[in-house]
Amino acid sequence: MASPPDTSKTSKLERYNSYMRRVNSTKLLAASSKLLFRVTLLVALVLIFFFTLNYPPLSDHNHHIHTTHNLLSSTFYGGGPSWEKQVRHSSTPRRPHGFSILVTGAAGFVGTHCSLALKKRGDGVLGLDNFNSYYDPSLKRARQQLLTKHEIFIVEGDLNDAELLSKLFDIVPFTHILHLAAQAGVCYTMQNPQSYVSSNIAGFVNLLEVAKAADPQPSIVWASSSSVYGLNTQNPFSESHRTDQPASLYAAMKKVGEEIAHTYNHIYGLPITVLLFFTVYGP
Repeated sequence: MASPPDTSKTSKLERYNSYMRRVNSTKLLAASSKLLFRVTLLVALVLIFFFTLNYPPLSDHNHHIHTTHNLLSSTFYGGGPSWEKQVRHSSTPRRPHGFSILVTGAAGFVGTHCSLALKKRGDGVLGLDNFNSYYDPSLKRARQQLLTKHEIFIVEGDLNDAELLSKLFDIVPFTHILHLAAQAGVCYTMQNPQSYVSSNIAGFVNLLEVAKAADPQPSIVWASSSSVYGLNTQNPFSESHRTDQPASLYAAMKKVGEEIAHTYNHIYGLPITVLLFFTVYGP
């Protein structure tokens, strides 16, 4: 008669086999994890290497942006040496002890006539105008052509461009500034006051900042307005009359400009003469 199977040995064998499978599975999982880690690390290194070759570091990137900006600025301002030559030629006086004068708003009515008169006198004149569209730009372009015929170069730029203003003063030691540029129009201040803040106040401060740092400092003649007399009812107007009761935002901003001019004169000794223009008319 056959003896029954030894179930205890079978059970031990099964447990052993089960244990070995778990051990092998653990080893396989560990090996797979190591392999996956190595593959991931290798891919990461490849990606880092790729981006290092194709993209500059952040500082270099910022330098690249700055360099590109300078190149664009140089192109906008006329392309470098040729543009600077025009600026110098226009600003050079033709009479002994003549002035070198920067005329802002040179394409305007007053600016054009003043530029022509100064050039005829033998002074060096450089214009600056942003050719905005408040008045007909084609009229300003026609005046630009007229000034060009008289060897007066107009730089197309904005008073708020401090880089441009600094560049002009680096090129030319201006003796005088005739500051006529401004956002014009009394009624328009009610529609777009920010335009006046930008041009008539911020732009003016930019110009004064550059002028105060110049050596020697240029003398400045600035166009304010008779509108600063505001609600004054005394006639005829006098320099002694009050100008602290403006009747429009335009007048208020011109008055602010006068106070700014006084402050720069008081603190920095910047020589400034303020003119109060009444209604200007002509052909």
